[in-house]
Amino acid sequence: MAISSAGSVRISPKEQMKLSPKITDKRQLRGQKSKQAIVKAAISCIARQGLRDATLERVAQKAKVSKALVTFHFKSKTGLLAAVLDHQESVFENGWNTILASNSVSISGKLLELLEYDVRFSVEHRDFISVWHAYWGEARGSSLYRKLTNPRDERYENDVRKSLRNLTKEGEYDDINVPALERGINAMMFGIWRDSHLTHGPNDYANGIQAMWVYLHKVFPKHYESQVFRKRIRQ
Repeated sequence: MAISSAGSVRISPKEQMKLSPKITDKRQLRGQKSKQAIVKAAISCIARQGLRDATLERVAQKAKVSKALVTFHFKSKTGLLAAVLDHQESVFENGWNTILASNSVSISGKLLELLEYDVRFSVEHRDFISVWHAYWGEARGSSLYRKLTNPRDERYENDVRKSLRNLTKEGEYDDINVPALERGINAMMFGIWRDSHLTHGPNDYANGIQAMWVYLHKVFPKHYESQVFRKRIRQ
């Protein structure tokens, strides 16, 4: 670095190269934070107003940014809706993967933890559930949902089917149709999510766990006993 005859500071090209990464990182950080704020605002708007009324203007106002910045980050409303779905799916997937990666529980314990996580998620992330219902309820949203989330949904279903097959083999259960059983569990979970979305009741988690446990107890009585359920539900 040198001082010019006019007294201004001149930075050499080499010194500029050293400084540029820091400036870029700060800009990237600000950009990432603003994108996160916009996605969070979009989730709030969609959960309360639906897809149609969650306009870019309202999202920008909620996020306390300009509409131009929303457009800069996401290009269009469709781009923003896709980002919202990706964010919610990533949050769910992280918790799901953590359970799958654990080797400290039995086959029946891992299946139970996966399904309990599914129930708990519906209670702890009510806005997310409202957003998913908004996507399912409108043609534009349901088409986008299928395109972006079907691969992940299929993977969750395969994870559950794998656990069911392992449990069936371990317990030597006869005449169990695993694909049909998985569809039944999936339908039950969808119903639990719907009830949580509609009622927002204080007992949503306990009721969901009870329904799930009764289902598992009927199919796998050797692994899921009623007295264990009563102990678990009190925890």
